[in-house]
Amino acid sequence: MSSEFSGDVMDVLGQLFEAGAAALDDGDPDTARQCLTSAETVATNKLPDSEFRSRLLHGCDRALATVDGDGERPGPNPGAGAGDRPTERTGDDSHVAAEHCRVMARQVDARR
Repeated sequence: MSSEFSGDVMDVLGQLFEAGAAALDDGDPDTARQCLTSAETVATNKLPDSEFRSRLLHGCDRALATVDGDGERPGPNPGAGAGDRPTERTGDDSHVAAEHCRVMARQVDARR
């Protein structure tokens, strides 16, 4: 394991990415979203600024965008009502988001 990355942090990230993939496989986008946002927070707060951290954050962003079903993360939209923000999977791209999670889990495993 690289001394640059804490074993506990890497364990948590691996578990979150695996849980996100499993949730998507089970058709549970809300749990997957929670796992991904938690992983994003852990990576931001616990990993040093590095290419690895940037790759994980990019992967979280792409997976969350896919979970949200619009290819972009929802942001403030002054003209939109609360019902205009996607909160559930409406397409069949959950397998794409699950694969994003698995790729990130493999990247974490490779750094242990």
